[in-house]
Parts: sequence; structure tokens; C-alpha cells
Amino acid sequence: MTPEKHYVGDDPVFVMDVPNQESWIGQLGEEISKHRSRFRNSHKINGRWENSYLDIDVVPSAKIPMRFARTAAIEILGMHSVLLFEPLPGSKESLPPFWFNIAKPGEITGLHDHANLSALSAVVYIQADSNAGNLYFEKDPGIEVIPEPGKIVLFPPHLKHGVQENQSNEERISLAFNLFPFPLPMQNL
Repeated sequence: MTPEKHYVGDDPVFVMDVPNQESWIGQLGEEISKHRSRFRNSHKINGRWENSYLDIDVVPSAKIPMRFARTAAIEILGMHSVLLFEPLPGSKESLPPFWFNIAKPGEITGLHDHANLSALSAVVYIQADSNAGNLYFEKDPGIEVIPEPGKIVLFPPHLKHGVQENQSNEERISLAFNLFPFPLPMQNL
């Protein structure tokens, strides 16, 4: 596992391909398509649902890139982390710490960061044509990542990032998630 390593300020960002893409990307795409009517959405920005959630039992193929990210965190950063498929225990959050972003042509994902209790954040592309909108990190120096199916990006959860306008003719579909420190932080202690 040899990732591309970039820096956004002093923070590392790792870009690599999840192996065996032919065995999970198509399956995950089918699972998402089959269960779109079951999406739970968190909030709208610029008229589009920013995050769409499904239970892991209907998108089991999502576990493949998520487990890859957990292994990469150990091998690259020496970071032991926990994958959660349900909300963090003791949390007031009712949605799981993984979600799908589906951007139609002309849509963007606004600048944001991720959960403050997480140790590492990730995004993996399920569907992305050329000109589907680059992931960008705003800090000096900033970087851009061109989305490609099977590409995964690992980054510190506090880094502000967004996605440029989808200028392709197809939806851009990604899976984003957070890895949590081990042992898990307990909010109600």
C-alpha cells in the first residue's frame, strides 16, 4: 500500500485506490440504486441534500472501502481506529457516521469539516465521470483531488474541504465516513 501523500498546511492527506474495484464498486452502486427510496437525509445546501444515509444492512459492500481505510490508517499512520456502522454510543446523533453524497450535474458540495470526535475522515468515489468536480482542501497550500471510481482520500477530520461543481452529464456518487479512535470516546462519562 503506497499512497500519494500531500500536505494541506501541516496536515497530511493520503490518496490511493481501494483494491479489487471490480468486485465491489458495481455491487455498491446497485445497492445504493436499489435503496434510494430509503435514504434519510440530513440537511439541504443550495437546494440539494448534502448527506444521504442508508443502513449498513442494505449497503453491505460499503464495508469494503471502509475496512480498507481502517487498515490503511494502521499501516500508514500507525493509527488504530474503530469503524462504526451505527451512531457513536452515547451520542445524540441518530444517523450513522457514514453517508453518501450524490451530486447531479451543476451541483457542488460546500466547504465543511467532519465530526469532532473522529480520528480520521475518508471519502471514496463510487461513480465519477471526468469533470465531475474535484475535491479541494482550503488551506495554504491547498490541494485538489480528481475523483475517480475506487479512489479513496484519507484526511484529518478538522480540514475544511468541499467539492467543485459537477460539470459532467452524470451524477457524482461518493461514500464519506469517519474512523474513530480506539478506545471509543464516550460522551456521557
